[in-house]
Amino acid sequence: RKGIAFSIPPTKLIQIDLDSNEIGKNYPVEAGIVGDARETLGQISKVLRENKKRKEYKDTSYFNEIQRLKKEWFASLKKFQNPDKVPMTVSCFLKELREFLERDAFVVSSSGNAQAQILQEFPFYEPKTFITSGGFSTMGFSLPAALGVKLAYPERQVIAVVGDGDFMMTIQELATAVQYNIPVVTAVLNNVGWQSIKDLQIAALGENRAMATDFARDNGDLYTPDFTTIAKGFGVYAKRIERPDQVKDALKEAFASGKPAVIEIMVNRQQAYSGLVAGWWDVPIPQYLTERRKKYEEERAEEKLT
Repeated sequence: RKGIAFSIPPTKLIQIDLDSNEIGKNYPVEAGIVGDARETLGQISKVLRENKKRKEYKDTSYFNEIQRLKKEWFASLKKFQNPDKVPMTVSCFLKELREFLERDAFVVSSSGNAQAQILQEFPFYEPKTFITSGGFSTMGFSLPAALGVKLAYPERQVIAVVGDGDFMMTIQELATAVQYNIPVVTAVLNNVGWQSIKDLQIAALGENRAMATDFARDNGDLYTPDFTTIAKGFGVYAKRIERPDQVKDALKEAFASGKPAVIEIMVNRQQAYSGLVAGWWDVPIPQYLTERRKKYEEERAEEKLT
């Protein structure tokens, strides 16, 4: 859809793939190249380096425009990083986390608001330091993946950032971490529910149409396991926090413990996410939601199928 994916046109897409059947299958391409991506990109880079007329990228209007948009983007996030809001927002936690971590630290995430907001808000300074399962809603990936990263890079900081729903998928891997003494830190963003699904339902269907996304008892009272106590039962270092001024101290203690660690962060449910959308999901709107259905059909009409 224009303005959401590649904005074709005016964007011109070059696609490289070993399989010729993949060229132009999902998006129209300006040039299709059948070949190995590594070898092909190497050859393209060589040609570009030898081009005497090429500009230094920092002198281009495109680069300057990207820098301007980037600056505006991070400035827009400040209102979601309010240090006075308790429990803290996910945005506030991510800001504190970035300030604490070393430049080459690994951050691992799976799905939900934790993943979405890291993608939108968390600056990475070194290549290949964000390990994620991609956009496939693969819950439970973070903790076991973080264990693998720590085994591969024992000298570097590794932290898994997960939601409470995600964490419960593979919480048993804390036993693996303890058994093999793999000192990974897990930050559990506890908003007592499937908040990313709730956000999606509200955006698509309306404010009062979210369902089956809060962890609640029959009487409506919210319910959450005590992840801190559970983690201690596994034998790991564990601590619960809810204020922004507690984040860095908790992280310092967790990494200094030299053992597997869990930090449970009680995060704000009323301001769970920034409201800024990355990408687009086709969520069909039922006919009885007349106005929303009309808007949905108008948006679908903008799509260009190939």
